[in-house]
Amino acid sequence: MQEIFDAIDQYADAYARLEQLQRSRTLEIPIGDQKTGVIAEFFARIYARHRFPEAALEFGSASEHAWDIKVLRPGRPELKVQVKAVSAHSQTSRVSPIHPGWHQLWLMRLDEHLRPHALWVVEAQTAAWSNTLLKNRTMPKLGNPQSGSAELRAGANETTPFLAALLTANPSFHRTCAKSRAGR
Repeated sequence: MQEIFDAIDQYADAYARLEQLQRSRTLEIPIGDQKTGVIAEFFARIYARHRFPEAALEFGSASEHAWDIKVLRPGRPELKVQVKAVSAHSQTSRVSPIHPGWHQLWLMRLDEHLRPHALWVVEAQTAAWSNTLLKNRTMPKLGNPQSGSAELRAGANETTPFLAALLTANPSFHRTCAKSRAGR
């Protein structure tokens, strides 16, 4: 039983550290209580900066449901990105509700160490359901094309460029990802 108490204490310490960082570094990591989503959005912001280097980025607040990242490029329409994530700790792989109003939906799967494992990008213009509130949908699994809800399977797999962008942003990222993958 002591092991459970110890794990809770460690989680509480990490949670408190994340809360402090969320308040002091809002351009890097969003404010929010759902840590899987907050962590995923941190990685998404890094990828957005890499993918759209010429753009200004705006970050949605916790009350903004349609988008998490707004990409503003000179002479081009704004691009609203909604980020959804699940971790390997999720038994159901169910994502939080997908609200209409996005242009791209980024679906991120995190491993058991909360490191990115996969990223798919769904374009609203190719998703007939994009103007609908979707609930109770499940995230696909990398390498299993029949997994996840049918609506979410149409995303383009951007895992390789996504992980490369994270490695560029933090060269030690490779070691930590390799270490976490070796534990499987």
